[in-house]
Amino acid sequence: MSKNTYKKGILTFYFYPIAKGKRYVAACEELCLVREGKDPEYTKLSILADAKSYLNNVCENKLGEHLLNQSLPDEIKKEFNKYRKLEKNVQFEKWSESIKELTSNYAGAC
Repeated sequence: MSKNTYKKGILTFYFYPIAKGKRYVAACEELCLVREGKDPEYTKLSILADAKSYLNNVCENKLGEHLLNQSLPDEIKKEFNKYRKLEKNVQFEKWSESIKELTSNYAGAC
């Protein structure tokens, strides 16, 4: 796995339902961000907005690149895999986003 930098990298996102589909969890692996909500689309959009804000803050303030290379707690990854195996016909997602794409529309981008 290559390291993320201010200029480039890939972020991995997880999304899954909990509480019998009444709540949803979205998480970003490398930034160690987690968001929970009632609405699936809003929860996904919120984690992307959180990631973008986090990236912009790290870049703008020249914080360490190690902050772009974290790891979610194992319990989040285990929960994602557990629900994915248990529930059928339920929306589970794992996707990636480019750091460059997430920061490209920001005036203070790295």
